[in-house]
Amino acid sequence: MKRSVAARVTGESDTGRAPRIGRSVRLIVTVALAAGFPLTVTPAPAFAHGATHSITPTAGAALAKAPQRVEVVFAAEITSDSSVTVTDHTGTDWAGGRPVVHGATLRHQVRADMPDGWYEISWRATFTDGHPVTGTAEFTVGAEAAAAAAANPFRARLTHGGVVALYAASGVAVIALLLAIMTLSRGVYAANKRTDADDGSTL
Repeated sequence: MKRSVAARVTGESDTGRAPRIGRSVRLIVTVALAAGFPLTVTPAPAFAHGATHSITPTAGAALAKAPQRVEVVFAAEITSDSSVTVTDHTGTDWAGGRPVVHGATLRHQVRADMPDGWYEISWRATFTDGHPVTGTAEFTVGAEAAAAAAANPFRARLTHGGVVALYAASGVAVIALLLAIMTLSRGVYAANKRTDADDGSTL
């Protein structure tokens, strides 16, 4: 009689707890995927071709005098509707004339009267297969502007390599979280089964 009651209690507990645990696990996994999926998927178009090979002036460059032009070299050919701007802290664009696209190179002349200060190169390009890419890089002209930028930690920007590393680390973190959730759920479920079995055996 005790054995049949224990079996009945254990069976009822398993059938009651298993669906609840299963639903909880699915909910947690869904939330984790919703949080991590954009991090691992969103940058695919931007980095489909490795984005850029080089930027001139280089990101973070401190120039003694203003450059004559800015140039962004991509990892694949781009279309002629690609564009680039060179703006200062007021938002004024110092790029002069029209941009020139030659294969994978986007080039734009800079106005000759560019003063010393902080500048941001911003580009928007489309690869010939239709994938868009955007990006920015900062540089300074003049010693005073370089010193001010170096003293301001909020001017720090992620480089292309840093962005790739950030997304990769985010993806690894999401996978590790999912594995931890699955392992914890199995442990909780096993512990509940043992507890139910022990309770049933004492009846």
